Amino acid sequence: MIVRRRPPLQFVTSPQLITTLALGFVLFGCVKPANDADAAAKDKPSEAKEQPAESPPAEPVASADLLTLGAAKIMRVGHEDRAIELLASGPVTLAGTPFGTISPDGQLFAPDGALMMTVHPDGTVSSADGPTGIVLEQTGGSLTLPKLSVRVQFAADGAIATETSGPNAVLLGTDPPALRSEGCTGPVTKTCALITLSYLMALGNPDSVQEDAAP
Repeated sequence: MIVRRRPPLQFVTSPQLITTLALGFVLFGCVKPANDADAAAKDKPSEAKEQPAESPPAEPVASADLLTLGAAKIMRVGHEDRAIELLASGPVTLAGTPFGTISPDGQLFAPDGALMMTVHPDGTVSSADGPTGIVLEQTGGSLTLPKLSVRVQFAADGAIATETSGPNAVLLGTDPPALRSEGCTGPVTKTCALITLSYLMALGNPDSVQEDAAP
């Protein structure tokens, strides 16, 4: 993986998006009726009052949640005391150290609040630099990089089937690394896959995680 240095990037935060959308709806809903419509309403007040009732009720807003939060752990076999842990409220710790925070709308934030990754409805994951190579599925996911390919599948009994290939696979330790999970079942599995692949991507980059810091 080639590490490029670039000036800090500006991210569009969720509040900014909400403000922009809200402003758009306000502007769209503030169109004044034409004068002849006002006159017609005055001539037929009863019909003018009944008109809103003929409009269909507003459709409920679809949930934007792409990830399900829940208490879970991902561990290397033999190193259970240094687990990656997901708290039910979203924070993620790595061997007890803050690793980031996940939001239900599919965003992974760094401990300092900077946006690291965004999950899209099709399961792909991007960062500010573009696609990360991560693709999430309901029972696992995959990571495809020039020097590292990883695929993980979560079983109901906690086993994590892991397939690795590429020159940087040796950086992950045993090939494949023996992993297991707790709480990574049902819809939480997809969230666990994001955490696992994000960690393995960092571990497979020699400039990201030092060997003695890996759980």
